[in-house]
Amino acid sequence: MKGSISLSLLLTMLGGSYLFWNTARSSSKKGRILFANAFSGVSSLSANKRTRFLVASPLSTTTESSDLSSTTDSIKNKHDDEDRWDGSPWDNPNLSERAKSKKSVRSRQHVNPLAKKFQQSTVLSENWPRDVYQNLSKPLFLDIGCSRGGFLIDMATQRPEDYNYLGLEIRPIVVYHAKERITRHNLDGRLDFVGCNANVDLERLLTILTTEQNRKNDDESSTSDSDSDSCNLQMVTIQFPDPHFKARHSKRRVVTPELVQTLAKFMPTGATVFLQSDVQSVLDEMRIQFREQPEYFQDTYESLTDYETENIIGIPTERETSVLERELPVYRSIFTRT
Repeated sequence: MKGSISLSLLLTMLGGSYLFWNTARSSSKKGRILFANAFSGVSSLSANKRTRFLVASPLSTTTESSDLSSTTDSIKNKHDDEDRWDGSPWDNPNLSERAKSKKSVRSRQHVNPLAKKFQQSTVLSENWPRDVYQNLSKPLFLDIGCSRGGFLIDMATQRPEDYNYLGLEIRPIVVYHAKERITRHNLDGRLDFVGCNANVDLERLLTILTTEQNRKNDDESSTSDSDSDSCNLQMVTIQFPDPHFKARHSKRRVVTPELVQTLAKFMPTGATVFLQSDVQSVLDEMRIQFREQPEYFQDTYESLTDYETENIIGIPTERETSVLERELPVYRSIFTRT
């Protein structure tokens, strides 16, 4: 009997250990819920049930352990399937299937933009951007890190004639949902979302836009001084980006010297960059990146301790609304292309 109990207990411990470490390695919410449910189920057993659990036959314990392992492995394999796609993560054919699940809306809040899969170029249609914008001569409004696109949807709805709107988002399933919202809000021809890593694809995207705009305005550009680098990018917003708090993750932050230079290349004199964050250090670091290239951009304020008090656009992001409702501060800065 003692041997049976000891073996049963040992197998139970091994099964629990296996479940714990597989769950700990999994970043999925399903994995964490599975572990929490299993743990709470064991702790809530009555004394009687505990006794029966301990004296259970080795075979039944092994079977339970095996079932837990199978469940954990199935969850892990589901996420492995997402990572097996070797092409551009934004062109993964499994995205449409994943999007059918309501749980896909609860996506990861943070991704590593330096990961190999996010260093690939995004896939565009052959006719992009002609197939997404009705009038390419309009100025461009660019939102870097647009999430599910609520801010740009509001902008395009309330100010339909002001700009062509373009949102960039690195998380594949998030941008997939954003794109689906365009037609639902009757914004075809005015708004587009592109899944990409801005620090990989931004220059390519703006180059294509510039080429297409120049082609449309053929007669004008042929008589001008080949000042055709600008794609009429009049407004850029970077709002509440992933803070990547850890010092070792600082290279993951979206605003880099290269990103500033790319924006400068395509923005005409007088164009605007609007930055905001609810984390002061994050806003300050973005701001410093722009201030360190004064030949391209001019800060509204001389002092780094002075901030814009109001949202100059007048339309808040979902994150901004949430922060303000909790009466927390938002730090803002404006730069003008020199």
